[in-house]
This record gives sequence, C-alpha cells and structure tokens, in this order.
Amino acid sequence: MTTAISSFHEEQSIKFFKEISRHLGMRSRHKLVKLVRAVLSNVRRSLSEDQAALVVSRLPRLFRRLFIGNQKSGEKQLSIKHLDELVDTIYMEDRSSQHHAVFTSEIDTLNAVILVLNKLDRFFGILELRVFRYPLTQELKQAAIEEAV
Repeated sequence: MTTAISSFHEEQSIKFFKEISRHLGMRSRHKLVKLVRAVLSNVRRSLSEDQAALVVSRLPRLFRRLFIGNQKSGEKQLSIKHLDELVDTIYMEDRSSQHHAVFTSEIDTLNAVILVLNKLDRFFGILELRVFRYPLTQELKQAAIEEAV
C-alpha cells in the first residue's frame, strides 16, 4: 500500500513540475526547483509550527524537502495576510540573493506564486487545510477563477 501511495505521489510531483514548467516556459530544472522552493519556504515561514506540520503531512517527500529545506533555527515567523505581502517578501528575498535571480519582476513573481500555490492545491489539496489567512486564500481562489475565464 505504501509503495502505491509513494508511486502516486511521485507521478503527481512529476505532473506538477511539468505543468509549472510549461505554464512559465521554464526549461531549467534547477531554476524551477529554486522557484518552487522560494514559494514553499516563504509560505512555511508564515505558518505556525502546527500549521506547517499539517502542510508537511499532505505533501509528497520531494515537496517536504523544499518546504522545510531552507529552515534556519530561530527563524522569525512572517505575518502574511495577503497575496501581495507574500509576493513582495519572495521578490525582495530573491533580489537580495547572491545567486542568480529566479524572478525577473514583481509581476513575474506574482504569476509564479499564484501558479505554484494553485497547482499545489490542485495536486495536494493544501488550501483545504485552512492554514492560510482568509484574505490570502480568497485572493488565490479569485486568481484561479480569473485564470479559468
């Protein structure tokens, strides 16, 4: 049974990355992983330990590593209520990085964050966990509706 679940999660993970890559026109796997890690690690920083544990329990192993991977001891929790606050945090962190920037603009960051979080919800149901602040959840749902139209 566990092998079947692992296999299913692996398939879902591959589909997730293929869809993100296709939607963003990104060919570099390294850059794609950095992008998803940037979103996941900043989401994690906005959650309490209990909320983060709930999200981890829902994610496949690969995503758990990306979600927890950059965690530093004594890391300050972010207070993110709205999508624009998450986008600003991710974009500013990317700009201050010594490594090659992942995001080219705030709009690019916004589109990537919406895409990653909505795909995580589609594949792994993270929004139904109700760990995000209400305004952020509503903004993500609204963005998904607008994208579908």
